[in-house]
Amino acid sequence: MAIEYGKSGKIVAKRFTFDEIQQADESMSGFCRACGEEAGCCEPDARNYKCEACGSNQVFGAAELFLMGAVKD
Repeated sequence: MAIEYGKSGKIVAKRFTFDEIQQADESMSGFCRACGEEAGCCEPDARNYKCEACGSNQVFGAAELFLMGAVKD
């Protein structure tokens, strides 16, 4: 996925379904909130890891994504 920027020039953070987050938790992976790519070998409480796809420090573990409210309705 591509990085989306808002009118202010800031990155629009991606959100994920509960199922995506649950599967990521089971497989020890996380997601990049900048580009939406899944990141393997990611601890559940990971914060601000570097994304291999886009280079942003926006990779978060599954549990952390859930706690920060990054779940789509």
